Amino acid sequence: MRKQTISTPCELARSLKSAARKSGHRHLLVCAGDADWCKTQVVEMVLALAGESVLLIGEGFSNFVPSGIEVIAAKKCLSRLGKEHRNIIFNAHAGFDVDAFGAISGTLCAGGLMVLLTPALDQWQYFHDPEHRRMLVYPQQIEDVSGRYLQRLSQIIKTSDQLSLLTQSGVLRIQAVKDNLGKKTHGETEEAVTAPCKTRSQMLAVRGIHKVFRGHRRRPLVLTADRGRGKSASLGIAAAQLLLAGVEHITITAPSRSAADIVFQHAGNVLGERHAALSGRLQFIAPDDLVQTLPATQLLLVDEAAAIPTPLLEKMLAHYSRIVYATTIHGYEGTGRGFAIRFRKVLDSKTPQWHGLRMTEPVRWQPEDPLESFVFRALLLNAVPTVIDKPESIHSEQCTFRQISAEELLFNEDLLSQIFGLLVLAHYQTRPFDLRHLLDGGNMEVYGLFDRKERLVSVLLAAREGGIEPFLADDIWLGRRRVRGHLLPQSLSNHLGLPEAIFLEGLRVIRIAVHPDCQRMGLGRTMLDKLQQDASCKPIDYLGTVFGATDDLLKFWDNASYVPVRVGLSRDAASGTHSVMMLKPLSLPAERLVHKAHKKCLFQLQWLLMDELKELDTEVVAAILAMMGPIIRSSEYFALSGDHQRELVSFTEGQRQYENCIDVIKRVAFRILGAGGTDTAQARLLVSRVIQNHSWHQVVEACNFSGEKQARHCLRELISVQNRLHLSGH
Repeated sequence: MRKQTISTPCELARSLKSAARKSGHRHLLVCAGDADWCKTQVVEMVLALAGESVLLIGEGFSNFVPSGIEVIAAKKCLSRLGKEHRNIIFNAHAGFDVDAFGAISGTLCAGGLMVLLTPALDQWQYFHDPEHRRMLVYPQQIEDVSGRYLQRLSQIIKTSDQLSLLTQSGVLRIQAVKDNLGKKTHGETEEAVTAPCKTRSQMLAVRGIHKVFRGHRRRPLVLTADRGRGKSASLGIAAAQLLLAGVEHITITAPSRSAADIVFQHAGNVLGERHAALSGRLQFIAPDDLVQTLPATQLLLVDEAAAIPTPLLEKMLAHYSRIVYATTIHGYEGTGRGFAIRFRKVLDSKTPQWHGLRMTEPVRWQPEDPLESFVFRALLLNAVPTVIDKPESIHSEQCTFRQISAEELLFNEDLLSQIFGLLVLAHYQTRPFDLRHLLDGGNMEVYGLFDRKERLVSVLLAAREGGIEPFLADDIWLGRRRVRGHLLPQSLSNHLGLPEAIFLEGLRVIRIAVHPDCQRMGLGRTMLDKLQQDASCKPIDYLGTVFGATDDLLKFWDNASYVPVRVGLSRDAASGTHSVMMLKPLSLPAERLVHKAHKKCLFQLQWLLMDELKELDTEVVAAILAMMGPIIRSSEYFALSGDHQRELVSFTEGQRQYENCIDVIKRVAFRILGAGGTDTAQARLLVSRVIQNHSWHQVVEACNFSGEKQARHCLRELISVQNRLHLSGH
């Protein structure tokens, strides 16, 4: 990096473009100054780039840029994935959307120029960034949100040798460049790359997909790649080639339809004139719909598999014999490294002859690209947890639990990277914005668990909620107003009809991440226990959490004595799960509130499980009702009177039909499931027929009965056993 006297922005842009073309890289130029000065630089640079396309991102451009220059809002950047851009100008004066910046940077081609417009670097942390609105929590104002992330980013820009810098104060630093054109990447051979593939990695990936279809069954392929390696394009190319070869039906699934656009785009390019005739054979189905309906297909392609929860991927693996999983290792598309760790165990168990292929060569630029390096560092896309040797020597009782301040994270990049690395591994929806929220979120609390060598082995994120003023109680309770943040108290007030909930103060556990080498060692439970001890010394009334319900997660929170108080009505399209809210009281007012919420939840579920929650997984229903056992047993509604006993005898020992005794059978079903310990087959029968009111035909299919007669007989026997236990006092 060298300092020079200031040249004109036109000359600077042309110089950087020339260097980028020679190296096959993309270059980043940061222009730091006030908004008017930045606009002047843009006008001159656009003139210098005449004849090349320029994409301008952010507000404030439309009045001064030449016609023909495309201008989009930052929130539209995700829609540009799969497209290619020659030059991009990103206006951070309109807000530095970290997700948008990460996404759009991957669309810039080799020889391209990225210009980032920022306030003066020393002042950027004090800038009222419009993006701060996304982190506001009532009653905060935009000026209350910290600028720690921007302070960190400014420091990276000041010291990075991966960019050029031009400031309003007269500083000009130009990045040193290398000529990489014609150099072979590591491991490259002399084998020619044939169109439509652009790299040898992509060519091998396409061959691998063909082999999944034509080779032995039950040998799935897992494609992994950093961003920009042509992974999704490989799926599209291979799918189109197979369609042209006569394959009748290929299914693709991804977290969203837009996430699969690149696959369809490249498939269309290969199909060419036959696109209209054959494209109907390549069908998109959302992950939750796919595992619910399990449609027939000859080949299943799963793109961005890391952004789809493992239980759904397992169901796909169990049903389909020819399947390709593709995922991004670094980036906002999904936590690919966490996927690789978690799903490898499943593959080894279910399909031990699976194959893995890592795509290494960039498609749009040369290796060692400086823009990619800067983006990875700025957004911590390559964050990794610390290395743990001898994890068996770690014992929870010897670990240290402490709260970690945002200030400590700002000045301890290694710890910040370790924390974010654990979060990325642990959850499929972690994205760059979470990094900014970690540093700037006004109600965020971060806790770490460290072993004796001060290595981070687990992290917990929580949000402070509640303590809302009484004058808002009626509006929130009646659904006329919702303030920013405060998920738990507002849901308790509006969804469960408990207006007093907003007055209490709670701590919502957002995420717990345990080092992958230290899982199944009780560290997650230790974190919750330590958090409770810490919160008991503060004005905190309750602890709570909201998560996508699975049997394992419900058991984890149940073992920590949290109780369910609400089940979300809609199924998440990507995860296929319904959310569950669980609470643990710490104060007497919270005990009363949680008891009322728990009871209301039970009585709401009686009806919701026959309607909006009719398709909720039977294992999840059984787990939730088992947690509600004490309140079921203490409820007069579920008590069995003498009349009820006679009804049961007429059903279990006589010939009365189920339909004529349904009221008392439903009470008994709740009691059976509330007692817990019911085996899976019995729970499935009780939940599907009695609790969710599915038809006998659906019950026969779900429970693998030979017919309705066997299903009715099994239900009669199950109720009979339960009634005898009740009469004997058990």
